[in-house]
Amino acid sequence: MTETEAKPAAQTLTPRQANYALVVFLLAYVLSFVDRQILALMVDPIRQDLGLSDVQIGLLQGLAFAILYAVMGLPFGMLADRISRRKIIAAGVVFWSVATAMCGFARSFSMLFLARIGVGVGEAALSPAAHSFLSSAFPREKLGRTMAIYNLGVTGGTGIALIIGGAVVQLIASSGNVHLPIVGELRAWQTAFLAVAAPGLLVMLLVLGTREPPRQIDSRTGKHTVPLGEVFRNLWTNRRVFLSIYLSAGMFGIYGYSLAGWYPALMQRNFGLSAGEAGTILGLAYAVMGSLGLVTGGMLADRLAKKGYFDSNQRVVTWVGAAVVLPATLTPLMPDMTLLVLLMIPSIFLFYNFFGCSIAAIQLASPPAMRGTNSAIYLMINSFIGLSVGSVAAPLTNQYLFGGEDLAKSLAVVAAIGCGCAGLFAFWGLRAYGQLAERQAALIAQQTQAAAA
Repeated sequence: MTETEAKPAAQTLTPRQANYALVVFLLAYVLSFVDRQILALMVDPIRQDLGLSDVQIGLLQGLAFAILYAVMGLPFGMLADRISRRKIIAAGVVFWSVATAMCGFARSFSMLFLARIGVGVGEAALSPAAHSFLSSAFPREKLGRTMAIYNLGVTGGTGIALIIGGAVVQLIASSGNVHLPIVGELRAWQTAFLAVAAPGLLVMLLVLGTREPPRQIDSRTGKHTVPLGEVFRNLWTNRRVFLSIYLSAGMFGIYGYSLAGWYPALMQRNFGLSAGEAGTILGLAYAVMGSLGLVTGGMLADRLAKKGYFDSNQRVVTWVGAAVVLPATLTPLMPDMTLLVLLMIPSIFLFYNFFGCSIAAIQLASPPAMRGTNSAIYLMINSFIGLSVGSVAAPLTNQYLFGGEDLAKSLAVVAAIGCGCAGLFAFWGLRAYGQLAERQAALIAQQTQAAAA
């Protein structure tokens, strides 16, 4: 017997309770990206201290994090369809915070690799549960905006990681190494990992203060949950829809993770910026323009939905692919920092219009009892394509196409392929997605009317 079957039905959340949960989950997502992204600011110090190559750094940023982040998302998604979602999130926050602290004690590539795997495992618990929670707490016509606000954690977390993380790295570096009892001497980059892990306990307590929303019943089975085999049968039946969403998000992810992971190094190597200066510029671009892009995309999708466009979320993703490919490709090729920043600003704004829409598309195309699991599958595929490939795409392209001498051209190649293919994949499944989303909305409306009667 599942938790939802064993207990009386929960009362619908009030707008204040739903919005409180949204804010808390946003804070958790911000923290997750700070802990995930801080490594990008310390590429050269880590590389020098541990004797690593750029490809090994790329593996630490991508594969080490993604290897279990992707795989563990599925069981966490299945759990989110069965037990308390807020408890899953709280446990995940604690786990990834401890793993981030362990990164600070790493003395070798293998130790840091294992700690990064732990960060990925903890963070895998967050989004499947949060997506399911929020889709139960907010109505369909507000879900694009809701997912966009939640995903401000991506831009806000990356921005905070780059701005504050850069300042922390600079401050700790200027203060010299830290000596701790038993542990011994810690380098500046190791201390930075400990500093960003600390807020995890507070966020965990805030998560436990949220209230679990009621789950919708699957209209075909009359239950809150369905077997995993049924989920895969649904995915196969609607494979064009879900492949379109997965592949468009994955290709965007290749560009996005290359941007976040390698632009700090590009700025430091090609233009002589310090870690703090690169972090401030990139962080402000992410925090301001990325966040505006997320909200704009979500609001645009919701406006189209109110006009009767059931394909509104994936329609926005298609538009984004067409609009961002040119500025994203040209940005790293600019000969000076001023021109680079002037092109980077619209690139980041346009790019992040897709993010909340893509996640809302998964939720609205899925039966309610499959939302947590489908969200986990989406994140798993996005990690395998976007995070794993995106973190090493630029250094591998640089190594094999440009002899290791031109990171800027490598980033341009990655942007052109990633953004161009993302738009094409979204367009490929657009009509089928709209038809499926319309059917799901009709089923949920019938269920709501029946419950009211």
